[in-house]
Amino acid sequence: MQDEAAASQRLTGIALVSLSAIAWSSGGLFVRLLPYDMWTIVFWRGVFGTLFIGLFVLWRFGNETAAVIRRTGRMGVAITLLCAAAITLFIPAFQHTSIANAMTIYATLPFFTAAVAWLWVGERPSAVTLLASTFVLLGIWVMVGPSTGGPQPGDGFAALATLAMAAMTVAVRRSRDVEMLPVAGLATAVSALIALPLAGDLLGLTGRDIAVAAGFGLGPMTLGLMFYVIGSALIPSALAALIGTLEAPLGAFWGWLGAGEVPRFETVLGGTIVVTAVVARILIERRSEARAAPRLQE
Repeated sequence: MQDEAAASQRLTGIALVSLSAIAWSSGGLFVRLLPYDMWTIVFWRGVFGTLFIGLFVLWRFGNETAAVIRRTGRMGVAITLLCAAAITLFIPAFQHTSIANAMTIYATLPFFTAAVAWLWVGERPSAVTLLASTFVLLGIWVMVGPSTGGPQPGDGFAALATLAMAAMTVAVRRSRDVEMLPVAGLATAVSALIALPLAGDLLGLTGRDIAVAAGFGLGPMTLGLMFYVIGSALIPSALAALIGTLEAPLGAFWGWLGAGEVPRFETVLGGTIVVTAVVARILIERRSEARAAPRLQE
């Protein structure tokens, strides 16, 4: 019975994390469907994201919500600001490069995180991570190299957004008592407040655009987070990270299906190199951890 329960829990976790990858990967498509300046999109996405995530937080924590937020402390403030920076920077990233490029650059998050952890807390990356990072850099060079006209501004925004996410990830590791759900809600609220005085077409959205903005706040922001938070607690973190690599090809698929973006050959080739390096690194390190576990138990 215990084996059946464990297998059921694992399948549920895999399904939920897979759904989170599908939801998150659609972010670029929502940006394509909103033909406005970045601050207008950030504001309305933030409004609906705050509303939906806030309702989920209230459902999850109930009367303890205020106490949970207060317990985050100064590290919680830092994590909130880093999260707000990341979700804001991804808007111009999608506006100024292809969805496939932006999503593939985001797939390098494990390597950005390893670099930040090395510089911030002295956590030296493994040889496997360093080797895989070399292939990641090769893949990105193929995508944005001279043969493609060089890097686009959106590629830089995607890299900055990924760097902010990496710094946030390391900060969360250093302060495991910070609950990410309230932090995500606060981050969307902060992004909306920053965008409010900068938005160029705040009240110009049509009914259709409001519906798209609401879908943006509900899908990638709320459902993606909700599915991941619940599902990742049911499976090993390495497996959750492995499933997360689906975001890159799924993002390219959404761009093709909903916006007619056909990835260039260089994007497909470079993206394949990046995703292969990410998957290989996770699988090799997971195997090493599995081998080490019995030794620790002896």
